[in-house]
Amino acid sequence: MKWTEDEIALLAPVLEQFEVDLKPLDGKNILVLCSAGGDVAFWLAKRMKQGKVTGIELDTQLLERARQKAQEQEIERVVEFHQAEKTRIPFPDNTFDALVSEFIVFPTPSPTEIGQPEMARVLKAGGMMALTDVIVVKSLPQDVRTELREIGLEYLCEAMQDDFLHWMEEAGVTEVEFVDLTPVVRPVWEKRRHSVSKEPEGFPYLLDDPNFRLGEAIFYIYVRGKKP
Repeated sequence: MKWTEDEIALLAPVLEQFEVDLKPLDGKNILVLCSAGGDVAFWLAKRMKQGKVTGIELDTQLLERARQKAQEQEIERVVEFHQAEKTRIPFPDNTFDALVSEFIVFPTPSPTEIGQPEMARVLKAGGMMALTDVIVVKSLPQDVRTELREIGLEYLCEAMQDDFLHWMEEAGVTEVEFVDLTPVVRPVWEKRRHSVSKEPEGFPYLLDDPNFRLGEAIFYIYVRGKKP
């Protein structure tokens, strides 16, 4: 999903939630999982006077773009990017103070298959794990999925809200909290709907249909917890 700059501005509460949960940012060693073009890593780094933000990404083109942007912005001292692995984080145990996995504002087209236990492994004791995702909680017909992809909703994680809570707890993460960000994202989709001259079928499915719409079958979520 590629958002415009105006749409990203409306999605600012998602990024601001990271800042609230990770405060104080200064001095922390933060991992951004599936860092795409580096935007979330840059956003965090620009709010830090010291510390380090590390992004890992599978897509080599996005990885190189992020490294180039870090040089152009002259913030290599605070930000670095590494090649991701499909199922493993390439860092030792207890390396990071916080881990962010972001799929709402700047999603990567190449998500990893790294689970919460592996994320928890690289966190220090007391470290914060904060994840966002787009989930579908009921089966969607193939034609509905096709229409949703046509309007830009290409990624959907098939999972219930309770699944995320279970995965976090299974990984040993405590103080787990779930936040439904669907009300934040819905106005952005409505704005996009009104910007098109001929409305694709995906918008009625996503915004109106009682079986498939946002808040019924599709949710934007934020889950956070701490490693004890």
